[in-house]
Amino acid sequence: MTAPRFADVHVTDIGRVDDLLPPSVHLDHAPTAPFAFHSHRVARGPLTVEEMAGTEGVQLRLPDGPTYRIGVPVRAPLQAGHRGEQLELGPGVAAVLSPWEETTLLTGDRFDLLLFDVSSAALEGMLEALLGRTVPHPFRPATTMPVGAAAGGSWAGTARLVADGTADTAAALANPVSADPLQDTLLIRLLLAADHAHRDALDERVPTWGPRTVRRCVDYIEDRAELPLTLAGLAAYAGLSIRALEGCWLRHRESRPGHDVGRVRLGRAHRDLESGLPEETTVSAVARSWGFRPQAFLTAYGTRFGRSPGQTLRGPVFA
Repeated sequence: MTAPRFADVHVTDIGRVDDLLPPSVHLDHAPTAPFAFHSHRVARGPLTVEEMAGTEGVQLRLPDGPTYRIGVPVRAPLQAGHRGEQLELGPGVAAVLSPWEETTLLTGDRFDLLLFDVSSAALEGMLEALLGRTVPHPFRPATTMPVGAAAGGSWAGTARLVADGTADTAAALANPVSADPLQDTLLIRLLLAADHAHRDALDERVPTWGPRTVRRCVDYIEDRAELPLTLAGLAAYAGLSIRALEGCWLRHRESRPGHDVGRVRLGRAHRDLESGLPEETTVSAVARSWGFRPQAFLTAYGTRFGRSPGQTLRGPVFA
């Protein structure tokens, strides 16, 4: 099990800026009062997501390494020096930084910046799982990516959710049942949003197989609902690419694999609520144990069972 690691930095004392800022962060100019710098960082497995904001522009020196990095200017301009290019970016466009290249980022004043790091092995492995074949390493995506709408906006929204610092997100990241699929989602959405040599192949039609493959996977989900179930894991079990597995699911069940994972887990959560005691557990605890965010669980449960999960937990007299 990979536990998440959290780090927060809050600096408001001008006199201690040099002592308290992270080693990779340097002020672009002498600070003025009132000064503030805040960052929240979460790392889990091959992923690191950090959102930082401040009143003064900063320079970040990022060393080379086996990591793809995405810099998303949420507020204020961002300059990036990478692979001999000087990128001038604003909100709505992200910098995409390839492995083994030193990079310098420079923000404007009153900035808000999202940084996303993923190991090259994890991202390249996910691309191969989607395509069902090997790809050259590294695969060199384009150095910019739109994040204002469509696929890029979906990826950026998910990445910011990971970095939001709320108790719900921390609980989701601490539970592999919810964290492992979230990791897959981030990588898949990134590969769909970025421009690279294999992007068109991700939209090509793929062959699909008969219903037996899907039935085997549904049985697998039923038998292992309490374990982390990811698209990549289900595809590997079926011996297919992720795209082929999703195609089979759409053809034979008119839904995606995640629908069946959620359906089975919602049923198991219902069973736990029926057998649980209000003095020993809570609706939120049951929801999180099965990989649901509490608010989404309330909605899904009410839609399926016609009552609130709290009514089920309190017993038949309240149902």
